[in-house]
Amino acid sequence: MKSSLVLPETESSSSSTVRAVLFDFDGTLWDPEPDIFRAHAEIFLEFGGRLSAELWSSVVGTIGFDLWAQLEQFTGRPVDRRALQDRVRRRERELLGRLRGRPGVHSVLRTIDALGVSRAIVSNSTRNWIARYARQCGLWEGWSTVRCADGDLSRAKPEPDLYVEALDVLGVPAEQAVAFEDTPSGLRAAKRAGIRCVAVPNPMTAGLDLGEADLRCDSFEQLDLPALLGPLPQGPARPDRTGPLPLTR
Repeated sequence: MKSSLVLPETESSSSSTVRAVLFDFDGTLWDPEPDIFRAHAEIFLEFGGRLSAELWSSVVGTIGFDLWAQLEQFTGRPVDRRALQDRVRRRERELLGRLRGRPGVHSVLRTIDALGVSRAIVSNSTRNWIARYARQCGLWEGWSTVRCADGDLSRAKPEPDLYVEALDVLGVPAEQAVAFEDTPSGLRAAKRAGIRCVAVPNPMTAGLDLGEADLRCDSFEQLDLPALLGPLPQGPARPDRTGPLPLTR
């Protein structure tokens, strides 16, 4: 059964139509987290250690966490970080090659397009990562803009910069946008940019504190998107976006 829940109105959004929907990528549009965790956990096991799901979940949705320092602390000696990271990347490609978009995602995107609403990706990941796996998941087309941290810690979530940049490119004020996120870090970034946010957690983030969300829905398949976003926008529909992703920083 689809949810007919409606986002709560704020003073600034009460008379505004939603003109843009912004999505996190990893964990939201598709869910690579269990396999990325597995690739790292296998390395820890080789050294006789254990990478806990609790530690992983606590940093998911962020960048810059020094995971290999945790391994070095366990072993009591330095490790060859570059070699281990190369092995993780190869293992990730093996594991992630079978994945597609999260259930209900394609239907949600088609509905957004039918409503004439712009959509964007806002992600901490790199441009190459998004391009590779957006293609694989059949999510390559239709985006008005893609804003990614691309390794820049100063702009990465939970900082609001990427969301602010996306709104600026779209020409949409925060009160006329809605974001979909799966982590506390992503929710915080969207809220700090003044955007109402729907939490759509995956199995790895479902137990985290997502209390900053305006609304929580456990699956895109449960969403009644027209009811969630409100009335159809007036005026001309958004420009047709059928080309490749506009991958910008």
